[in-house]
Amino acid sequence: MKKNVMIRIDQELIEKAKELGLNISKVSENALKEYIKRLTGSNEPKESEDCSENSNWCGRRDLNPGSQRGGLTS
Repeated sequence: MKKNVMIRIDQELIEKAKELGLNISKVSENALKEYIKRLTGSNEPKESEDCSENSNWCGRRDLNPGSQRGGLTS
């Protein structure tokens, strides 16, 4: 279940995130998950969706999975 929360973010960061097409909510959620994982020392395996067949991001942490901007090309 997801819950709405209010956070305060510098206006310049919001504008830059929008310019880059970032989903601020998803980036925040993923950053919190990573930070909590580091603080608790969790070594849980990555979710299966991180390594989907169509993903160029397998094995790397993408804080905005909906955007492929700036992705590495092979």
